[in-house]
Amino acid sequence: MDGMSSVTNPLLLEGCLKGWANTVGELLPAEGPCKVQDTANSETTANDELADALEDGMNEYLTTGAPEYYPDTSSMLLWGTYFGGSGFKKVYRCPLRRRPVSDTVDTKDLIVSDATKDFRACARITHQSMMRPSVMKRMKLLGEYRDAPLGQPTPQTNVVDEKIAGLQGTQTQTTTIRPEEQPYTIWEIQCELDLERFAPGKFKDKNIPLPYRVVMDKDSREILAIRRDWNQDDEECVRKRLYIKYPYVPGPGFYGTGLLNILGNSSAAMTAAWRLALDAAMYANFPAGLISKLGGRQLTSDMRLSPGTLKAIETNGAPIGNIVMGLPYKDVTPGLLALMDKITGQAKEVGGTADIPAGEGLQNIPVGTMLATIEQATKVMSAAHKGMHQAQSEELQMLADLFRENPEDFWRNNKKCAKGYWTEQKLLEALDLCTLVPKSDPNVPSHIHRIMKAIALVQLIAIPAFTPRMDPKETLLRALRAIKEDPTGLVIDPPPQQAAIPPADKAKLTDAQTKAGKLSLDAATVLQKAQDKAAENKSKENVAAMHLASELVIHAGDQKQQNSQMALEAGKHALDVEQAGHDQAMDLHSAAIDAHGAALAEHEALKPDPTPGVGA
Repeated sequence: MDGMSSVTNPLLLEGCLKGWANTVGELLPAEGPCKVQDTANSETTANDELADALEDGMNEYLTTGAPEYYPDTSSMLLWGTYFGGSGFKKVYRCPLRRRPVSDTVDTKDLIVSDATKDFRACARITHQSMMRPSVMKRMKLLGEYRDAPLGQPTPQTNVVDEKIAGLQGTQTQTTTIRPEEQPYTIWEIQCELDLERFAPGKFKDKNIPLPYRVVMDKDSREILAIRRDWNQDDEECVRKRLYIKYPYVPGPGFYGTGLLNILGNSSAAMTAAWRLALDAAMYANFPAGLISKLGGRQLTSDMRLSPGTLKAIETNGAPIGNIVMGLPYKDVTPGLLALMDKITGQAKEVGGTADIPAGEGLQNIPVGTMLATIEQATKVMSAAHKGMHQAQSEELQMLADLFRENPEDFWRNNKKCAKGYWTEQKLLEALDLCTLVPKSDPNVPSHIHRIMKAIALVQLIAIPAFTPRMDPKETLLRALRAIKEDPTGLVIDPPPQQAAIPPADKAKLTDAQTKAGKLSLDAATVLQKAQDKAAENKSKENVAAMHLASELVIHAGDQKQQNSQMALEAGKHALDVEQAGHDQAMDLHSAAIDAHGAALAEHEALKPDPTPGVGA
């Protein structure tokens, strides 16, 4: 009706944008989307360097060498995967760009049987595309298409294209004014044909259809190219993969189910509820009404009064209530508001639009409880992420296979790698050695999951029972990787510590140390005794000298006899001194032998037990 509100509820838009933003962050990081899975067969530093060079070169190609990859994939994820339910990409070598490309294919331009579930099971896959006359001439010049005469293209209008163009305010390609600019409608078909002339090996004279790729002009029905669609060295003639499907939720047929189907009805209901609420509020605040014909003598019956103003009307003497009557409009009811909240909550749960609890007072929530809340809120997102991770992994493998066929395409536009580093042999060796996979984790659909897992690791290592069983450095590195922080220059190794001694060796060491202490004490005791004896002998020598002096004074007359007696005493004393020194030296030698034995016993106690299995 006239004046009705035209607001649209953003429930569907919110679901698409949140899912798209999270997926772009996981599948399309700024540094590049792929990594080398492992180098289990790499046993040398040279092979590790080759794996790193392959990873850097592939990321450089997808971010710089193929500048269309990121914006094209991002658009496919938003409008194809999340909105429509299935995003399709075509991986092939473009003869005009002379390199492998991965282009988005619109769902309406991909013709397959809805009875199948996967591209591998499709007997025929047809891609319809529009090609400008100038591009057609280039393809013929390069020898990709045969030089067949084509008539004037007469593309037919498509209802879907016209509707989309009308919403965007543009014109379709079929409404081009100049006839010479009308594009050709090209069908590229992956099918099976029985061409006996080209059947290889065991398929010769067997009348078995083999996979071929046929290109034809839709309007003139002219065949432009027929090519073998299997690897030349493949004896089984298995069809090459050309298309990748990025699914959201599997559908009943080939095509998936997107948020348009999941949230479409809820979004329409919320749009109607919003319009009802706005219109009710509008009429409640600015009500319309009826006026009697008797009151129509004034110049107008449209009265819009400003606040605090009065307007005079002619009633012909009748009460004003009999002339003017307002219609019974109602304001927004509590029931409608509650219904709107209920529809919004259920739609977010079904559509996988997670609202992670955040705010004050949540810092003491256990990590396990928070992880359970996040996981419950992101079940649909997690399942969809696994499918898209697998699709990107297959896409990277298909690009690697194209580089095997044309190795020069890998380094032709690589400006970071040193000139002359890559050769055909080195690239093939790197592709055989390593496996390229997406950087995303199929089990972790969002960054908040990684952060909560890192917090859980930090809390686990803080528990005394787990501390001896966990490596602190590895825990720190994983936590830094989870928050996307470079550990270079941030993590340092702790000072070296002595290795822990087993209990049995520790008891032996204690016993040896006790014995060594006892021997050292005994040696000190012997040395003290030798020193005391030497002091005693020195004292005796002094006493003897004094006694001899007194005897000389008293017996001066017997000088000769005394002299001989003194010489005898001196010789005896010298002999005693020599004997005491010899005893002291022997005691010191014994103490040194005991100390050496104690050190040897301590060394033997620290040696590992040679018996197998003991002390391990």
